[in-house]
Amino acid sequence: MKEDKSLSDSITFLGTGGARFMMTSQLLASGGLWLNLSGTEILIDPGPGCIIHSTRRKLKAAKLSAIILSHRHLDHSGDVNVMVEAMTQGKAKRHGWFFAPADALETEPVIFSYLRERLEGIEVLVEGKSYSVGSISFSTPLRHQHMVETYGMVF
Repeated sequence: MKEDKSLSDSITFLGTGGARFMMTSQLLASGGLWLNLSGTEILIDPGPGCIIHSTRRKLKAAKLSAIILSHRHLDHSGDVNVMVEAMTQGKAKRHGWFFAPADALETEPVIFSYLRERLEGIEVLVEGKSYSVGSISFSTPLRHQHMVETYGMVF
């Protein structure tokens, strides 16, 4: 019997490069992580090149249920807007959730205002809270010490 790959749990690394010099040189891609868990697809930290690397791997942004941003730095958020645009099918469909720290949504927000209205919702990440989207639950147990508000996730 042939296994249905669309239902297999997977983590796809769209890039593992981080920090300014790696991001600008792209010696290592900085596109984030694409999770497919129990049929729910989530994108974490869509850095520069995410749209290119996900398309090359034949991942469909329209199937995303959410985008999660750990923090606002460019190497983690560079392709947020293009991925929201793709997730909402060019704003044609109100679809998907966006999870991010408060400072990524306030002064100099990482997501354009015209795209916010096409999302099903925006959730602010805070320390010690649990979240769910589709069949996936995750928590942000601690705020990390970094230059900007930053959270790791436990799935």
